[in-house]
Amino acid sequence: MNLLIVDDEYYSAEGTKKKIAQKGPVFDEIFCAYNMTQALEYFAGHSVAVMILDIEMPGGSGLELLDHIRQQGLDTICIFLTAYAKFEYISKAMRLTSIDYLLKPVGEEELLGAVTKAVNQYRQQKNARLDTQQANYWKESELYLWELFWLDLSEGAVSSRKEGIASELNLRNLNPAAAELSYLILLIQCNGMEKLPVEKDLYEFLLKNIAREYFYNREEIPVAVRQNRQFYFLPLPEAGHSREALLSRCTQALTDFVPRFPNTFNFYIAASGCRISEFQETLKELQDAAMKNVSLENHVFDLAENAKTDTAGAEVAFSSKRWSDLLLSRKISNLASEADMFLNTLQHSRSITRDTLSHFYYGFLQTLFRCMETANEDALPLFQKRIAQFSVEQACSSIQNLRDWVDAVLKLYEEYGLNASGRDAAVISVKNYIHTHLDHELTRESLAAMVYLTPDYLSHLFKRETGFSLTNYIIYERIEEAKRMLAGTDRSISEIATRCGFQNISYFSRQFRRFTGVTPREFRG
Repeated sequence: MNLLIVDDEYYSAEGTKKKIAQKGPVFDEIFCAYNMTQALEYFAGHSVAVMILDIEMPGGSGLELLDHIRQQGLDTICIFLTAYAKFEYISKAMRLTSIDYLLKPVGEEELLGAVTKAVNQYRQQKNARLDTQQANYWKESELYLWELFWLDLSEGAVSSRKEGIASELNLRNLNPAAAELSYLILLIQCNGMEKLPVEKDLYEFLLKNIAREYFYNREEIPVAVRQNRQFYFLPLPEAGHSREALLSRCTQALTDFVPRFPNTFNFYIAASGCRISEFQETLKELQDAAMKNVSLENHVFDLAENAKTDTAGAEVAFSSKRWSDLLLSRKISNLASEADMFLNTLQHSRSITRDTLSHFYYGFLQTLFRCMETANEDALPLFQKRIAQFSVEQACSSIQNLRDWVDAVLKLYEEYGLNASGRDAAVISVKNYIHTHLDHELTRESLAAMVYLTPDYLSHLFKRETGFSLTNYIIYERIEEAKRMLAGTDRSISEIATRCGFQNISYFSRQFRRFTGVTPREFRG
């Protein structure tokens, strides 16, 4: 019985090995690998009962390694390591996959307890595993082949013509009788996956495995295919899944596992069962329904019912004149509040579609460009270039994304909408404030907030108007004040440094020499 430790941190791996060798269960061999390649080389020549593996490693993550060995039919018991502290919501979902985890740094008692638990689990499964190893290998390989087939079919790499499907299944060593079965297609839409801060692959891995366990019967091949970060689909054999039961299961999922994830989900059930030859058309109908929905989250859609109640998208009309007046008078916060209220009202309309949001998007954009042309025509091309960096499709995919887009473009307008006199006034205000507050802590953020600009834009504007970077200008003014005090007062050098905003006298001396060529003491001379 062998233990494999996979961790790109050498001392962490060796420390784990030493603890287990001294006080843990007895293994024939404890081997350390420091990347995915070394781990696979060890698997090539050894059987591994238990594997402790880090999730994040250069050259291949722990999840990729686990996927690789699972595809080979190996059932090594795995214990994941993670260095991320905010792991509570992941751990709840992870427990559904029968995979343990440890949070770095790992205490000795916790480590040994997890390894002992894994060894006991391995021993309990050993006899059954030896008897069924070949069967399990084929089952997992078959799952992989089926998922690849459905993915290729969804992407058009496999012809959907009836006469070609059976031969394609034969070619892939899959049961050609499946071509005659009817499938109830379930589409799972994952909203906000692109905004997850860390470990996106882990969330996707968990979702796929939970979906397999949650929606399929034990005797079925649990096909769950990810098309992209947003969509997963499950072709459920209609013989084992009634529409009513699937609706109930999806509704229950909103309580059972959806809350364990930090993003939101929608479930779409096809209007009717379909054969493989009809799958591409059915999938398109499901995706079209998902793309039309821009207001509801954590919701179950039955296309058989929705087809009876489809309505046209709601009309969008906001007060273009009032919003233009707010822009031109630079009451940006007032406009942001009104836009937010408008979108909230829109969100409660059940008839809105993506087209509804697109109408708002382009109407609002036209208002912005028209007002920018009036406020600061010279800045219009650059403003338009910055706006073009946003994705229309992303902005119009949901009310929340559109709300985020409005906030972002209003901040840009606030930056670029200043006319020449406004730019001059902002720079003069900042310069005056710096001159009268040299002994205060002066930061880009605080100075930008004072004139209602972003720090980056203030820095850009200040450099353009004065020729100085904001940081260098602050230091220059402090040095000039220090020169006046050195020449005209008897205060000590350390007191002068403090009064001019330098908390560290050695830093003050370096900057003074940098701007004057001499030290403060030499200057006073």
